[in-house]
Amino acid sequence: MTMTIVQAITLAIAVLGAALGVINTWHAIDKSRVKLRVRPKQAIPVGAADPDLTFCIEITNLSAFAVTVYETGVFYKGTDRRGAYVQPILMDGKSWPRRLEPRSSVTVYGQTPDAMPGHQLKCAYAITECGITSTGTSPAFKQLAKHLI
Repeated sequence: MTMTIVQAITLAIAVLGAALGVINTWHAIDKSRVKLRVRPKQAIPVGAADPDLTFCIEITNLSAFAVTVYETGVFYKGTDRRGAYVQPILMDGKSWPRRLEPRSSVTVYGQTPDAMPGHQLKCAYAITECGITSTGTSPAFKQLAKHLI
């Protein structure tokens, strides 16, 4: 059984249509997900800033819609306990919890997290009002975790 040119072109168009349909479906599903980038950083107090504020967590909303972040802090390895910044310090003077519009970010400042006895720092986290937890780490955070052993 051989295929004619018309049948080959029809098959190629059908395969292309099916592939584009799958890609479009994946893109639609991905667009409706909450996506936050969580970056722990070392803060260097300058000028009149509080010298105890040596750690910060930058949270960026990469979603296509607004998201409210109500908790941030650090997770510890080997336990479900976390070190949360209950009243985080924000340099822009706006309130917490923070509603982040798409592509906007907030930086939360605080003291360097303490090591929990027997548990190293694992990563920084942010929790949204809808219960989604996003985590992140950085080279500075890894260095801090090694230093606090």
